[in-house]
Order: sequence, then structure tokens, then C-alpha cells
Amino acid sequence: MTVNYKLKRRNFLSGIGAAAGLYTLLRSMERAEAQAVSPPQRILFIQRPVGTVAQNWFPRGQGADYTASRILTPFTPLRERMIVFEDLRLPSDGSVGGGHERGTVLMLTGTRTRRLYPGNGGDDPIAEGPSFDQLLVRGATGLQGTAIASLQVSCDKRADTPEVSTRNMAYSGPQAPLTPYYQPLDAYSRVFGTLLPGGATTENLAALARARQAQKSVLDFARKDLSRLQQLAPASQRVQLDMHADAIREVETEFDAVPGDPAACGVPTPPETLSVATRLDPYSSTHVVPQRDDVVHSRIGELHMSVIKAAFRCDLTRVVTFQWTPGTNHVSFGEMWPPDPALFKVHHTTSHDPGSPDQAEFLTRVEEFYATRAATFIQELAAQPEASGTGTLLDNTLVPYVTEVAERNHTWTRIPWLLLGGQGLGLVGGRVWDNGNGGLRSSNDLWMAIAERLGMPGFVLGDADTHTTPIAGLFA
Repeated sequence: MTVNYKLKRRNFLSGIGAAAGLYTLLRSMERAEAQAVSPPQRILFIQRPVGTVAQNWFPRGQGADYTASRILTPFTPLRERMIVFEDLRLPSDGSVGGGHERGTVLMLTGTRTRRLYPGNGGDDPIAEGPSFDQLLVRGATGLQGTAIASLQVSCDKRADTPEVSTRNMAYSGPQAPLTPYYQPLDAYSRVFGTLLPGGATTENLAALARARQAQKSVLDFARKDLSRLQQLAPASQRVQLDMHADAIREVETEFDAVPGDPAACGVPTPPETLSVATRLDPYSSTHVVPQRDDVVHSRIGELHMSVIKAAFRCDLTRVVTFQWTPGTNHVSFGEMWPPDPALFKVHHTTSHDPGSPDQAEFLTRVEEFYATRAATFIQELAAQPEASGTGTLLDNTLVPYVTEVAERNHTWTRIPWLLLGGQGLGLVGGRVWDNGNGGLRSSNDLWMAIAERLGMPGFVLGDADTHTTPIAGLFA
């Protein structure tokens, strides 16, 4: 590094203050110039609630010779990049808490729940350790070095009681949930506030939110610094800056686009701060409500996903948890109740009614709703080139697609999970994984295999009797 460059670099860094995103971008360009740098590794956990309908989820056949089920059909274009799990269980034995509550905590912490939050309905267990995503943040060097260590988002916060457990997937430690961003605009401000001169301060984030209300771009704030960075950047790396700016423009265009008729969709004028219902549906009701939630719910998910994709493209974070809703999901869906598509039925409370063909069909359609949106987004990752020019975003990303219970009856065995990813991480897709005649394997064994692949050999999760060994053969 020449004396002249060192001086320019020092002046640039002093000028941007705590704009961690710009510093991270400069550092990544310098490394890429100095040596052949591999594209970043990432992991994105996508949750959907209330389990599945087994007969419409699990494929027919085994190994690579299988026929996709009805619910998995949206993932067909991703078949060679996907493993379907049949013989996994959550390590639920010896834990306290309700079905969805216990399951949500165990999904990623893998550690027995031994205590309940007082006064929260008797079902709300306390996490006894950090979640897997946060253990990866601390231990997997390939996931480190970004402006944002990890990002948590959710699309709805309604749950049966003041529950903590169902509303949170990520924990920094015992009884320490990482509260997700519910409004996509807040997630956007958190991610791209890292580019603002002085950093993502409260004042800067408020100014950015006001700017978005006027449809102004974060680039308006950072234009001067990006211009200076363009001059400072190694010549061979300047195309990254253009791709960085393009990613920001694209996500902002998505925020500014109102699909269809705003009144019909329940969406205010852009850029959107989306109004979500606060209604809770009692179990004793018919679960038919006057307001349809699924259109706005879908839009919230789309906007969160656009922020995530842009953050991946700009390498501002590499670890994300995306939660559609708490397991006790109070979102209502239209056009899905077989006897009368005009009715708006609530998802979770309907799942507690006595079993019937109509109920099974409704729950299947809701699963298809979530599967379609997840598959569409993952295909977008598969189509988006890396800034480094090495493969696509999905090639270097693992995407566990999870839920907190197996089915509506609160079982935690044969949990309907997928693992998707790309060639850069060596995922051996195109198959159904089962444990043969060996019984069910703990989900902790899956997380241990992923940790091993991401550079954490010897990683162990949970108590001695809640794991065995990392599942072999998932990665080449």
C-alpha cells in the first residue's frame, strides 16, 4: 500500500465516521485486489408456522428417485439444490413449554427448556442458551467481517399471549432474544444506515426514514462518499461499487412499487409502512374474521426478502433469520377455505378444530402459500450473480426451511424441513434424506453438519443426549 494511498485512505475513513458499510466495502475490495478472494458464505433461516399436512408434504420414493409432493411442487426448479428431510426430530424430551412455544425455542437453540416465563400462560419456555445462528456468527470466520453481524426479521408479531418464545428465533444467550424487525422499512434502515456518514445512529436512521417517505434514496446521503470511494478503490474492483449501487436502487424501487390497487391490497401510499391487524382470534370462535391479512402479509414478506437480497449482494450481512409469524399464527387467509372461499379463516386457531378434510385442505393451501413465496425468493438468489463474478448468491448460501412442529397436533418427530443451497458450499441436493433403519436423528445433528461445513469442526450443540454426530454425506 503506497504512502499516497495510505493518506487518501486515512482521509476517507476519517470523513465517513462510523459508516461501517462503506468501510467494509473498501476492505473487501482491497482484499480482492491483493489476492484471489472466495465469495462470501451465508446462511438464511426461513421459518413458516404450524407444521404441515404430512400426506401432502413428504414425497413418494427415496434418495434421488422421488416424486415431489403437492406442497413441495413450488420447489421443483430447485430440486438439484435441495435436500428433503424425512427422519429428523426436535430434541424435545425433558423440556417444558407448549407445542409451538417449545418447538420455536428448540429449533435453533437445540438446548432443553427447563423454565417458563412467569405469567405468560404456562406455555412460554425460556431459552437456555444462544441460538445456532448466533453460534455461527461467533465461530465461523467465513460468516464474519460484515457491517451487520446478523439480521433478524419477522412479518407478524401476533401470538396467543404475551409469549416471548414463539415470537423469537434468535437468541444471543440464555433468556436473551434478538427482537426481529417487523416493518421492512425498519429493516431497510438498519441495513443501509450502515452507509450513512456517521453510521446508523438514531438521528441518521430517522432522517433516512423521512427520506424514504419522500422517495429519496440512501444514495443521496452517501453519494459524496461513494464518489470518493470510487476514486480510492482499486481499478479492477470499481465494478463492485456499481453493483452495490444497483442493489440499493433495486430494493428501493421495490419499496416504491405498489402492487395493484392500494385500496384493494390494504397498502398505504409508497414507500410503505404496512398496517398489520392486531386482532387475536379466540379458540372458541368460528375462526372466520372480517379482515383478510394474507395480501399485506405477503407484501411484508416480499419487502423483507428484497432487503435481504440487497444486503447479501452488498455483503452487509451473511446471517439472517426470516420468520413469517409466531407458531401461534393469527394471520387470516382468503380464498383458501374449501366450503366457502369468500370467508377469511385464521390459520393457527383453525388448526385446533377437530380434523376434517376441509381443515386438511385449508392447512395444505396455507403451506403452499408459504412454499411458493420461499421458492420464488430462493430462485431469485439462484439467478443473482455474485459481485465477485463467482457463481450466484445461492451458490454460496445455505437456506434451511424450517417449522416448529411437525403437524397441527404439536408433534416434534418427522419434522418437515428442507435444506437448500448451492455448488459453492457443496450441498449434495436432488434427494430425500432418511436415516434408513436407524430411527430419527436430532435436528442438532443437522446443525452440527452445517457448522462443520462452515468451518467449525468439532462443533457440538445441546446436551449429550440431544445429539449424536454430524449427519454425514450432506456436503461433497
